[in-house]
Amino acid sequence: VFFSGSNSFFILLMSLVTGEEGQQRTLKDLMDEAQYYLSFLRASLDGKFIPTVMMAASHGESCPNGQRLLQRVVGHMRDLFCEMINITEESFLLDCRKSRSPEMKQLKR
Repeated sequence: VFFSGSNSFFILLMSLVTGEEGQQRTLKDLMDEAQYYLSFLRASLDGKFIPTVMMAASHGESCPNGQRLLQRVVGHMRDLFCEMINITEESFLLDCRKSRSPEMKQLKR
């Protein structure tokens, strides 16, 4: 694992769709995935510092309620990991095929 010091910043990128059919994932599935990776990150750091994590979701163009789903996941993870991980309030819903979209430009900053 290549997690370094306290100046590290992590991005958790999740897909809002699953499989080749591009079916929208359930809120429970997204919550489970986020919790798994955030728990893994926290365990890997061994309590040395509190990491900062920003959450993003791809395939926003395929999910009309994608922003609402992402915000619910972010809110729940912020409550769940409140003293262990600094999860930013800002999150990004992306169409990864559009590299010049306002969301991609903002994410790159």
